[in-house]
Amino acid sequence: MGLDGWELAIAALGTAAAVLTTGFEVRARLSRRRRPAPPRPSLEPGESYDVFISYTEADAEVAETLASRLRAEQLRVFLARWIGPGLVESLEKEEALLASANGLLVFSGATMADAAIRDEYAALLQRVHSGGRRFVPVLVEDVELPPFARIRRPVDLRAPGTAGYDEGLTALVRAVRPRAGGTAS
Repeated sequence: MGLDGWELAIAALGTAAAVLTTGFEVRARLSRRRRPAPPRPSLEPGESYDVFISYTEADAEVAETLASRLRAEQLRVFLARWIGPGLVESLEKEEALLASANGLLVFSGATMADAAIRDEYAALLQRVHSGGRRFVPVLVEDVELPPFARIRRPVDLRAPGTAGYDEGLTALVRAVRPRAGGTAS
């Protein structure tokens, strides 16, 4: 092979190495960006979620943070955002609502403007009256609660990172944690 052949071979190897290196860098960046959703806890027949969290899409990040904190406390949490691909969201929500000991509704300025959330609010209230389940309003913004939520003591999580937020979260965990021999009361 002549000098031109060697130069061509070295240039080709250099190009291939650059392409491979770039591919690995892009893949590494993409894997750092993607945060896999926590797996949905699988329920065995007769088991239930400790908490069903209802929220608007506008409050999805707040709801996910809350759900993650509750899971860190060993609670079984249902969050619609964690529904796996190929599943029907409305059916999964309905099944989870029926299998949940407690319902939380994240209240912000967007909450009661969302028709689907109003339906979930009604279903959560109905579960309280028909099955002794707990419904907890969770304030994440300064809003006036609707009448049936207003008669319940809300959890105030309007100031993340403060002692008040941590106190509210502690009270919430205590309220929804299953007690020996039954559901939370």
